Amino acid sequence: MSLGDLHHIRALREKEAWLFDAVPSSADGRRIVLYSMDPWQLGVFEQFLHLAFAQKGHRPVSIYYDGLLPITAWENASVAAPPLDRLRGRAEFIHRCFGIEPVGISRYLEAGPVRRQAEELVSGLKDADLAELSYRGLPIGRIAARDLFQYTLGCFEPSTLAHIALYRVHLVHAVMSVDLADAILDRESPDIVILANGKSVMYSYMYEAARRRGVQVTTWEEGIYFDTSVVLANNDRAIDFPFDAESWQALKRRPFTPAEAEAVDQYFGRWRRQEATHYVYYDREHRDVDTILAQLRIPADARLIALFPNIVWDTNALGKDRAFDGMLDWMTSTIRYMASRPDRYLIIRAHPGEVRLTFKTRTPVKALLESRFGRRLPSNVRIVGPESEFSSYEIGRRADRSAVYTSTLGIELSLMGLSPLVCGAPFYADRGFTHDVASREEYFELLDGTRIPRPPDLDLLRRFMHAVIFRLVKRPEFFVGIHGHPQQPRVQVETFEGFPESMPIFNGIVESILADRSFVTLDPEAAPCPA
Repeated sequence: MSLGDLHHIRALREKEAWLFDAVPSSADGRRIVLYSMDPWQLGVFEQFLHLAFAQKGHRPVSIYYDGLLPITAWENASVAAPPLDRLRGRAEFIHRCFGIEPVGISRYLEAGPVRRQAEELVSGLKDADLAELSYRGLPIGRIAARDLFQYTLGCFEPSTLAHIALYRVHLVHAVMSVDLADAILDRESPDIVILANGKSVMYSYMYEAARRRGVQVTTWEEGIYFDTSVVLANNDRAIDFPFDAESWQALKRRPFTPAEAEAVDQYFGRWRRQEATHYVYYDREHRDVDTILAQLRIPADARLIALFPNIVWDTNALGKDRAFDGMLDWMTSTIRYMASRPDRYLIIRAHPGEVRLTFKTRTPVKALLESRFGRRLPSNVRIVGPESEFSSYEIGRRADRSAVYTSTLGIELSLMGLSPLVCGAPFYADRGFTHDVASREEYFELLDGTRIPRPPDLDLLRRFMHAVIFRLVKRPEFFVGIHGHPQQPRVQVETFEGFPESMPIFNGIVESILADRSFVTLDPEAAPCPA
């Protein structure tokens, strides 16, 4: 991942050093911890935040990974941890390009004693008790199990000796991470903590520890809807795209113009054509539904149910449950239901991202379900793998009942005039424009046809998605393109003079953090409707 853009930032920062010298402290100056555990290119967003807070008279401190913890942000089940010197050197280079002297996490704890204590605690537990481990009031056994889905790039079930051993390593990491979080919070006494995601192995414990103390936590993530964007949340996880109720009510009271509605339709038209972002899920999307059904050996006039699961390790889906005990429970329950319904067919269309993202899913949905059912898979069930070019849109259009867990496809199918069943708890649920399934009983009544799904409220849906895409998601001025991937943005700044006020979008982010207010822009002037 190239950091070449930062050489210019370093030269500019040195050339304009006078802009950053002797900035007076604010009368209400805040102590702000930027918990920067991952030296990724998109993460320079945090260094820009650090400079902005300092320019406004606050007291930021950037804390980075320099060892101590047994797990790094640059490893997973498919990628070994890089050498520590490489990670440490990269983080120090990034910060110093911005003129920031970061503090390593090893400054807060003595590694040896803390690790021994953590290992003794975890080694003393029986395998059956690992999931219920609580430490300093935090349910770290459950948090670690959840985060292991992302780490292992699949469905984590600690049933083998290897998986149990990995679980124990992550619990040691969890104990040490809580100790570290408390040590940082004790020493720095921050008013605000800033970190990425809030629901991943390097960030979950600081998020939970700070929230437990009542410290404001601001999280941020890749904005998804545009290649050069971020999404943020105060006291919530940005990865979940939280949209506060007060802003939503205010926007519902405002007039919604035809131009704004058209902007939403145009955006999702580009999304459907795979033109909106870098992410591409089809090479040659197969849209002929008659051919699709024929190749799946489904009669052309068959009654059809279609399920569209997320990737199993997608943090957008983890813990976002309502009627079912997770996405796998939803799918297996539907398959069992089909065993006594020979008059209809079920298609489970695996997410194409299982094989098309940078990290390939290690436990694809198709393999998971086939391993559970084997020859007992009902003859009227078809599982379409992620490599298939079969169009999810056309399968959904043809289905008598379609259902998603937390996928954005629920929005897209609704915009097509369909009534998908929303079976998890995505960010767009409970807004009044989708049919959100509340219980198993309701779900199966909907599949049976004894209950009819509520049709989507398209006006309300477009109003909400316009707010998400053009008011919640932010495109900071210093991200001007990508180096092949949205997590590798092109970074460009002509001058720091007037910074951060010279960058209205970014300055709005900074002010929203400091004021602990919604990131949803209510000012109509700041919510453009690009073609």
